[in-house]
Amino acid sequence: MEKIIATELEPNGLDAEVLEHIEKIQLDDSILYYGFPVFKDYEEQTVKSKIVVLSKNHGLILLSTCTEANIFEADDNLSQVYNFIEAALKKSKLLRKNKKTLALELESYLVCLDSVDADEFENDVVNSYKSIDLVFGELQLETPLDDFQFDEVRSIIEGAKALSRPSKRTRTDEDPASKLNILIALENEISNFDIEQRKIAISLINGPQRIRGLAGSGKTVVLAMKAAHIHLQHPHKKILFTFYTKSLYGLIVDLLDRFYRHFAGTEPNWDVIDVHHSWGGKNLEGVTYNASFENGVGAMTFSTARSINFDDPFREVCKHLLPHKIEAKYDYILIDEAQDLPNEFFQICYKLCKGSTAKNKNIVWGYDELQSIFNVYQRTPEELFGHDEKGKPLIDLVALKNELTGGQSNDLVLYKCYRNPLEILVTAHALGFGLYSDYPVQMLENKEHWEDVGYRVEDKYTLDVGSTTSIIRDRENSPLSIYRHQTASDLIRCFKAKDLSEECQWVSDKIQQSIEAGLKPQDIMVICFDDYNAKNYFAKLSKYLTNIGVRSNNVLTSTSYAPPFKIDDMVTLTTVHRAKGNEAAEVFAIGLDALHRYRNTRSGRNKIFTAFTRTKAWLNVTGIGEKVDGFFQEIRTSLGNENRLIFKVPDVEKIKRDLDARPKELVKIQEMWSDLREQGMSDQEIKDQLELWSTKNI
Repeated sequence: MEKIIATELEPNGLDAEVLEHIEKIQLDDSILYYGFPVFKDYEEQTVKSKIVVLSKNHGLILLSTCTEANIFEADDNLSQVYNFIEAALKKSKLLRKNKKTLALELESYLVCLDSVDADEFENDVVNSYKSIDLVFGELQLETPLDDFQFDEVRSIIEGAKALSRPSKRTRTDEDPASKLNILIALENEISNFDIEQRKIAISLINGPQRIRGLAGSGKTVVLAMKAAHIHLQHPHKKILFTFYTKSLYGLIVDLLDRFYRHFAGTEPNWDVIDVHHSWGGKNLEGVTYNASFENGVGAMTFSTARSINFDDPFREVCKHLLPHKIEAKYDYILIDEAQDLPNEFFQICYKLCKGSTAKNKNIVWGYDELQSIFNVYQRTPEELFGHDEKGKPLIDLVALKNELTGGQSNDLVLYKCYRNPLEILVTAHALGFGLYSDYPVQMLENKEHWEDVGYRVEDKYTLDVGSTTSIIRDRENSPLSIYRHQTASDLIRCFKAKDLSEECQWVSDKIQQSIEAGLKPQDIMVICFDDYNAKNYFAKLSKYLTNIGVRSNNVLTSTSYAPPFKIDDMVTLTTVHRAKGNEAAEVFAIGLDALHRYRNTRSGRNKIFTAFTRTKAWLNVTGIGEKVDGFFQEIRTSLGNENRLIFKVPDVEKIKRDLDARPKELVKIQEMWSDLREQGMSDQEIKDQLELWSTKNI
């Protein structure tokens, strides 16, 4: 039996005794929930479940513990829970025999060990542990729930069903191998996402919590669901959800809204929920900007911050605010994309969060394991949040974990990557590391780190420097439905063009074919690797798309501070930087030849990884001339190795030394920066140029 404690309050008294007794019954194929689900009634009052058992062999059983003193209140609450769950289950065709009858047993019981008149209550009363045993004996189903029914009930109970409406798609034919039908099956699989993800999303603990996983493992979804669940449990508590990538704003609001509506039937109370960008400004709500204004600190401008620290101006903004007195404002703070934010930002969030000690600071942060791959070292909670006056870490997850109960954890890892098909993810890692190039630009440091991102070193292989190793990623850690009808060559296509016109023509033709195969324009994203020429690429490609009646959303031309990344009936045109945090059913990664000179740099390899991992299903990679040959050969090598990374183990310390080395000339970079910007180069392009220059001079 799987047990999910969904409340930060430790089960005690009769609750704890009943939970322990049910676990001893040893029900097969079952889940035991405590404190979940939670609903809202028409009067906006929170209606909380106590104990729920979902069993393939018994159906759904609701239990509420009580005493003689509060039994009438418990009876009313349990009836409310029953009615909410019954109504939710009846919305599913899979779970109905007819319009009035469910295809599974749904029963509710009051557990009261006092002597009461059972006839007075709407729900049945059990007055002993022996009676609980009899209940499960009597409810034994003649025909157990099948896997599909069980998963459907679980999806509804846990709220994942709220996320199963990415778009309304209608099958146009019965061919299961058509792009449309493949995408429908894939989205159904993704919407009913991994068990561990759900448990993390609905389980609340007291104090800080870290959630780790690869890009595409669902951290943003989990954090949004957790924020909604907190709001359900504590409707008057003040919540902050913050993030690094501006284009994520719409997605976060939508996820939080949909999950909350699933249980409440109404939208969240946005007066107590702030979804704010980490920085912000005069025209954009942001954590540091708002905190500066509200605490009487003059906000540092971008130009000033960049003049001090051109590589990380946001850090300077945070350093400017941090020494000042910051009033605690939030009961809960959730931080997405933690890997992209400076330590000082976490220390600001620590001050913004209510609670006198770390134990009472309800801060949850999602950390992208991939980012730690390319940055070598994952920052510890001690580094992120800093130390007190005595040098003691403000947040020590190991020490705080000892105070948790019920098998709960404050450091969780999402192993499954739902965004990318297996071959695409492994190929993205192979090229991101540079495993099949001249030499790797980065490498994971140990076996445990590989396991944290969903790989394992195969038997008989080691990670000894100089040895050839084989690291495998199991299919179970990626979506499975797509492999029934797609091969690796269907999922990844490469095209070498003679010139820009031929490249854009090929991309346009393939987009037209995909739309004719059932994809919608908004299912498609075009990512340009060439920052400098992106405008030219998109101008030409837009003309080709217009000629075939397809509109495009060029995110580079938007003047909004937080522009919508995806617009209905439009193909998205974006750079790698702006694509971060977003996804599409099909991705066209164009202009790969522009990265030829950056092929041995982390920035170049990181761009490839980020672009490749934006796709949920299909990836098309294009470029001009022979400069793409090396990259295409790396892709072929990766696909030939299937779901394995096979390479000669490099010296990680040497890679670090090479990448950390800096020539003395870098002291002149700040002066060079202004000159390069006057020549029309973007900030990201300048960073790439400087890294290339640095590499050449090491």
